[in-house]
Amino acid sequence: MPQLPRMPRSARLPADTVPRMEKFGRFEFDPAGSDIDASDVWAELQQPFLEFAQADPHGFARALADAVLPAGGFALFGAARTVWNLLGSDFTSSAYDAVRMGALEFFRANGVPDSRLSADDWRFWQRYRDEPWLVGRPVPTPEEARVTPLAPGETRRIARMTAAPESNVLYVRAAPGGGFVAVVDAPAGEGDPTRSQFDWSAAETLHGLYTRIGEAFQTPVHWVADELLPFVPLPPARL
Repeated sequence: MPQLPRMPRSARLPADTVPRMEKFGRFEFDPAGSDIDASDVWAELQQPFLEFAQADPHGFARALADAVLPAGGFALFGAARTVWNLLGSDFTSSAYDAVRMGALEFFRANGVPDSRLSADDWRFWQRYRDEPWLVGRPVPTPEEARVTPLAPGETRRIARMTAAPESNVLYVRAAPGGGFVAVVDAPAGEGDPTRSQFDWSAAETLHGLYTRIGEAFQTPVHWVADELLPFVPLPPARL
């Protein structure tokens, strides 16, 4: 009987696969907030899996699924992104699909808005789930909203994106010719301490502009003005 070719010794998962996948998942979800040195990611969290993935793609996907599905959490997302990175966007398997869907369900259960998903992950969700991602509160009517009028040319600060000193800040301005404009105040460039402003969105009414901003935010950013907050449909994510 002919002997089957022996797999290389490295064609198995490291004993610490789950913590590595969790660490990689946190990095992929929020590189800046993960406190993980990007220069270490490939050597520590991806390269150790490369030989197994290339030698037996479907066996690798099954083994990775067996490891991370019971663990859940960010390990699912790390595993899904690892398969994507090492085997490519065209790779498909039932094990990989289970991990990928598990990662999306984890994000959904923790209130992560769909704006945080990649376009491919969003298409994957829509292909297999005929239901909304999250359902937020309705937009307040003009009668319900407590929106302070703006005089022509007046500017009001309504949001700060992050706690970082260089964070983008959002203003609304009453245009001299009518209507209202959302203006982003941001650093002029990387390493440049000066700041510049650009128009981001516009609407005929302040209520309409707040509605557009809330839809774009989906969840509250670092700071949101009290009168804008009711227009943000979802509560803060829990991740």
